[in-house]
Amino acid sequence: MPGYNQTAIANSARNANTVAVMVGDQIVAFAQTASHTFTFGTDQLYGVGSALPQEIQQMRISPSITLSAFALTASGITLLAGGNNIAYMLGNNQFDLHIVDGQTNEPLFTYVGCVAQSYAETITANQPVGQDIPFLAIDVLNNNGVSILNSDSAISVSALGATAISAVGALA
Repeated sequence: MPGYNQTAIANSARNANTVAVMVGDQIVAFAQTASHTFTFGTDQLYGVGSALPQEIQQMRISPSITLSAFALTASGITLLAGGNNIAYMLGNNQFDLHIVDGQTNEPLFTYVGCVAQSYAETITANQPVGQDIPFLAIDVLNNNGVSILNSDSAISVSALGATAISAVGALA
């Protein structure tokens, strides 16, 4: 592939150096992983007399984010000055969770109004205790504070169709 430079691409990839869980401006825990998804509830609609779908509809949008972390000991909780196990803070509370670019400190995604869906601990012999906390969110904002799930910044269907047709034409 002419012009391919693996090193340049690797240096341009985002890197997650720290996953910190904060309440306000206070760090209360560190996570090992923060995975996030936007489930669109996409469903195929069928007509009478055909096995092929007639259209595809996005029926709902359900943003979620899951934090995976090592459970802290009492001294670890004291070290962070959080004062509580993170599991104790989840009930009847809403959180805004931010996915932040580690190089620019700019938020890439802000999950608004997150409520914990469940809390699970994995206790394995001779390994750190792990905890997983999936959250459901009301909305997801971009770095400008605009909803990416319900905004005018989406690609129009006609523009997408024109792009897809010209791309197919370029490949032929």
